[in-house]
Amino acid sequence: MRLTTALELERDNRKAIMISIVGGGGKTSSLFTLAYELAGEGKKVLITTTTAMYNPTEINNPNISVLGDHVTAEGKLKGISKEAAERIYTDNQYAYIHQYAYILVEADGSKGRPIKAPAEHEPVIPDTTDIMIGVIGMDAFGMEITETNVHRPEILTVLTNSVNGIVDEEVIVKLACHPQGLFKNCPVSARKVLLLNKVFNERTKETAIRIGYTVLRESETINRVIIGAVREEEPVIELIKGSIL
Repeated sequence: MRLTTALELERDNRKAIMISIVGGGGKTSSLFTLAYELAGEGKKVLITTTTAMYNPTEINNPNISVLGDHVTAEGKLKGISKEAAERIYTDNQYAYIHQYAYILVEADGSKGRPIKAPAEHEPVIPDTTDIMIGVIGMDAFGMEITETNVHRPEILTVLTNSVNGIVDEEVIVKLACHPQGLFKNCPVSARKVLLLNKVFNERTKETAIRIGYTVLRESETINRVIIGAVREEEPVIELIKGSIL
């Protein structure tokens, strides 16, 4: 299944849709998979960031545009402000300047770790976000909660009340459901979608499915759980829908 199918993206031609992606373990890969799927359908897509992200110099698709403030000395694309992202979204609601059907925002950083907990200033979510996707890499499962494996391990430990210092099912569920966790700063009107990424075998799939159902039982706001591996030809292997519309 494609990401666009799992998200059930249905667009009114008069309205752009903004999707903000946070977490760790495949944010950028998810963003680009989604962008190429949409562009392949003939949709105009803007990719941007409110933090900093990999600078995609190799994109050669007329339906995909990339916007940042500048490229850093390290080669990262430095992001625009959340206010600037909000203005772009608002401008795209008017037919006479309508340019993009989808605005995809990388709104968080994880320093390449598969799982993270947000600091006080994170994530940087535009208020105009329609869908917020929180990503957790299932390769984090079973790892110790240390700097090597987790971005901001001290915050994750406190947030989830971890007693054994391991990324287990309970830690992942609590991170997804806690108001100061994965979906922190999500606008009230936005749909919340949990993406459990890097699922490459049956054992991990079974664990991810258990986590997904538990999250949807315990959360009053998460819309659905997508399970898969976004770099694969079929990025979605399981979709669990909640009762939140």
